Amino acid sequence: MNKKKGLIIAIAVAVVLVAVLLILIFVPKGGESDAKKSTIDEGIAMAVSTDKNGVHQAEIKTDKDGKIANNSYGTLMQYYPANLKGIHVENKKGSFDISATTPKGESTVYTLKGFEGYDLKSDSVDLIANSAASLSFTKVATLDKSKGSEYGFDKPRSTVTVTYEDKTKAIITVGSDAPQAAGTYIKFGTGDTVYVISTDLAAVFDYGITDLMSLEINKAPSNTDNGQASSIKLAGTAFDKAIELVPNTNENYSASYMLTAPVSRIANESESSKIEGAIRGLYADSVKMVNPSASQLSELGLSNPYARLTAVYPDTTVELLAAKPDGDGNVSLMVGGGKIVYTLSADKAAWTRTSYGKLCSEYVLYPKLTALSGVTVKADGKTYDFALNTKEKTTTDDSGEETTTTETSVKYKNEEIQIGDFSTFYDAVSLIALADADTGSAGGKQVLSVTYQFADGSSDSVEFLDAGGDKYAAKLNGSVAGHSHKVEVTAAVKAVAELTK
Repeated sequence: MNKKKGLIIAIAVAVVLVAVLLILIFVPKGGESDAKKSTIDEGIAMAVSTDKNGVHQAEIKTDKDGKIANNSYGTLMQYYPANLKGIHVENKKGSFDISATTPKGESTVYTLKGFEGYDLKSDSVDLIANSAASLSFTKVATLDKSKGSEYGFDKPRSTVTVTYEDKTKAIITVGSDAPQAAGTYIKFGTGDTVYVISTDLAAVFDYGITDLMSLEINKAPSNTDNGQASSIKLAGTAFDKAIELVPNTNENYSASYMLTAPVSRIANESESSKIEGAIRGLYADSVKMVNPSASQLSELGLSNPYARLTAVYPDTTVELLAAKPDGDGNVSLMVGGGKIVYTLSADKAAWTRTSYGKLCSEYVLYPKLTALSGVTVKADGKTYDFALNTKEKTTTDDSGEETTTTETSVKYKNEEIQIGDFSTFYDAVSLIALADADTGSAGGKQVLSVTYQFADGSSDSVEFLDAGGDKYAAKLNGSVAGHSHKVEVTAAVKAVAELTK
């Protein structure tokens, strides 16, 4: 037999077998009743129209007994957001109007009437527009108008009137949610038929004005040059005295910010960093109120703010007002001169939880060892003068690669002291912690005095005074900075005696 002819016959037989299998799979078995079971659901029998007033209506077809032959899904209206002209919503939160315009070739723009100058939360507005443009149901709950109260229509949850560019309208009335999360009941047009729609579609008509407002409190800096404030001021009922932070430009200290009020000193690195990161690029958790009255501001604690922050940046000045954090850790906040009250976690606005004590460096004073030219210590009636010299040393290895290191030498009475021994003493003196930041008056006998001389010619002095008790008053450049534990000061006194014996 010709091999080519045999191949053609084999292919033909295979095609016939496949056709037979398809017939066996898809042709209903068992007679007429089973054939009906395999019929595709084409949806409920219904007719849509507009009445003389241009309002969309829907009519569900019934048999001679008034029953629905196939209670299934259907579409009440089918538009696109670009076909919208306006949406009026009335619900338990009040009422509002959204106008929609679609420039040719561009996206639809939505405006909340009466709030034209406000930024809107685009995703919330889009959800309302999508539900208002196209609406489908999953089944009919009832055709009996006398049963409306059973589905929540004695007190409708919301009523929505949608206007389209073709000058027609749709009226959607939302009732209660169906049991077992089956959906939500609505009425359409002026008819009494109760439909079931997706709860997600209906829920967007529960939104109020505050749900539509953007959660962006302010914008992040556009570039790193605008990222650091030249000053951060804190005031309000939370603070006994106003606090001011400025960037640290003194290379004698390892710190990002310095406190200039109420006392000039190094700022705590961690706390100042939290505040710096909680000023720009803020987003609220929710919007509490728009256009609050004077009495509402007073009730919220914003007429006389708990905390007021003013931060000056190269490109803008940020002013934020905050109420006292509530028991849930949330805070009401406004932009200075703004008209929206936001709610956000106090953790996102760290400056509402700070204090002068938290912002003070954890140490009375901790200069860089490499910035010093000398240290003078007075303790137990003795004076100890240490001369320091720091220089850079560059070495080259066999491959020609250069390495630069910093070396510090220390002399006491013209004799060199091992840098390791001096470092142990230096840590005992400079790492004396600040137990509290109470800047009230302090007296008592001077127990320890340390003067730091810097290579740039400047100097700082720290004193510790014993007025009785387990804490010594700490003075920084003549001003009370707070108190330190007696045991740490005593340890420093012993350390200098040990170093020089």
